[in-house]
Amino acid sequence: MGQLRLGQIAVVILCAAVGLAVLVFAADTLLNRETASGPDGRPRTDRVADARRMASEGLGEANDFGCRPRESTPYPVVLVHGAKSTGAVTWPVAAPYLSKQGYCVFSFDYGWSRSIRESAEALGIFVEGVLQATGAEKVAIVGHSLGGVVPRAYMRFDGGAGKVAELITLGAPHHKITKELGKSCGWETVCDELRSDSDLMKALNAPSMVEPGVSYTALGLEAEQEAASTFIEGPREQVSNRLLQDDCPLKGLVEGAIGHNLETLDPVMLSYVNKALEVSGPLPEDYRPDCFALII
Repeated sequence: MGQLRLGQIAVVILCAAVGLAVLVFAADTLLNRETASGPDGRPRTDRVADARRMASEGLGEANDFGCRPRESTPYPVVLVHGAKSTGAVTWPVAAPYLSKQGYCVFSFDYGWSRSIRESAEALGIFVEGVLQATGAEKVAIVGHSLGGVVPRAYMRFDGGAGKVAELITLGAPHHKITKELGKSCGWETVCDELRSDSDLMKALNAPSMVEPGVSYTALGLEAEQEAASTFIEGPREQVSNRLLQDDCPLKGLVEGAIGHNLETLDPVMLSYVNKALEVSGPLPEDYRPDCFALII
């Protein structure tokens, strides 16, 4: 009789242990589900791994996914190259320069020749990975040429406006694009979409060119205006447009000294970028750069 009681006790203990294990497993599962969910309760995809795969190769001082933004530089900076280029080719000066200013700097490569909407979706994945990795609420985007149009498509069509604090563009063909530029671009899908009368450009530029809550700084060269307008139209408190030669007329005297493909390496252009990132809102109207700066 005593042995039977001991057996019963053993069974009870065993059942209790199994039950406890089941409860622990269930709690762990629920916790993991909660952690993997976003604020809206939907499962959150791990975009950090995706962003790592998309990150530009061969670009020093960029794509450190362990970087954490400082209080003075709260927004990670995402660099977006233009057509027929890569991050390593476009940003070899800008990436280390902005990193020295205290920013977490990221750059990604994308299939620029495909549809702008596809490129915008790729940018969205990369931005999400940067935000997850850094813990930041928003990013600042710096785009050259086509790389200035793609972020606008991301913000307008893919809900990216809520994740972008500021967009700074260099030599981006925002509107009034000439037929000559379209012909020189080539036969890729993106070239057809960049036409001023394309459905995509109409959707980007009407009824407004800007998104609520986003600051815009549009930089360009005088020579670029012959092919397309690099300006963004919008409220003065939200948008700042600047031509390099307006502040530094000597920059345009030497032919070939600075052009569309070299503007991302120019110290004055990068000083505009840094100032725009430094302040709340777009580039201040009263900001004047050092036109003779050689080393940044």
